[in-house]
Amino acid sequence: MSVQSIPHLLYSNSVFSSNRDCVFVDFIGLSAKSRRRVRAASGVSAVSKFKRANFSPIKAVIDLERLGNASTQSENPERKAANLEDILSERGACGVGFIANLENKASNSIIKDALTALGCMEHRGGCGADNDSGDGSGVMSSIPWGLFNNWAETQGLAPFDKLHTGVGMVFLPRDAAQCETAKTAINNIFKQEGLEVIGWRPVPVDTAVVGYYARETMPNIQQVFARIINEENVDDIERELYICRKLIERVANSEAWGNELYFCSLSNQTIVYKGMLRSEVLGRFYYDLQNDLYETPFAIYHRRYSTNTSPRWPLAQPMRLLGHNGEINTIQVTIYITM
Repeated sequence: MSVQSIPHLLYSNSVFSSNRDCVFVDFIGLSAKSRRRVRAASGVSAVSKFKRANFSPIKAVIDLERLGNASTQSENPERKAANLEDILSERGACGVGFIANLENKASNSIIKDALTALGCMEHRGGCGADNDSGDGSGVMSSIPWGLFNNWAETQGLAPFDKLHTGVGMVFLPRDAAQCETAKTAINNIFKQEGLEVIGWRPVPVDTAVVGYYARETMPNIQQVFARIINEENVDDIERELYICRKLIERVANSEAWGNELYFCSLSNQTIVYKGMLRSEVLGRFYYDLQNDLYETPFAIYHRRYSTNTSPRWPLAQPMRLLGHNGEINTIQVTIYITM
């Protein structure tokens, strides 16, 4: 397979590894002059593969200081290797990256490599005063239907219809009574919109790895499975699930438990596992991420460095559609994300 270089990467052939997995890690800064002022732009660096047992210093950092204007690039930019300690000093923003199989083949190795990569980004995130409650970490992947079908079998349920079923990863109220009230409200909205709730699954977790402050606010984490009843009347299940989520949020806003309800994801395609955790313990916290049945063709991973908002479980990333290593700094967006 021939690979075309990506102009702004300059060294894009490093992105592709021998087993046809695409690995993206970390970032470096580009220096670009614009008229009378110099502004910072973002670039990326890459390594061809993570090794779980023997992680060597990253050698794919490019020296772009001599580029001058961003629109004119040197044909042979000078490259210099960076020592691991140099990379560890770069902690001014979140750590974010992705791994994907170029042929869209799902495997368990993708999520394992993503967790390994995420663990290597601990230096990019922040922790609370207990030095254990992370600002946040998480992964997004395709839905591991094999894992969920195995659970369905243990519950006496039929295998899920992947084309017409949505999976919600939900943070629910800590109080047991309020949790049941919230679940009832969610069930009612789904029924109202023509979806059948197949079941609720408590997500298996290990609370021993959660920091003290994070444990104080840790939500009740469950998954909801909802199927379209009249399949011929629905041409876009993602749209239907989005409408359901917005209606649920509207109902929750008027309830005492409303600020404790949050959908990490509600989709027919993707799912998000996240929390106020250090990146190296995310996989230990969620037992699903340790399960060999968890297969995905891609994974986006994120370690949060909180700046203009205080750490909270819902504010860990990835979000429902993206993971980013900056701030979306408008008053309206900040308020919206916080709410």
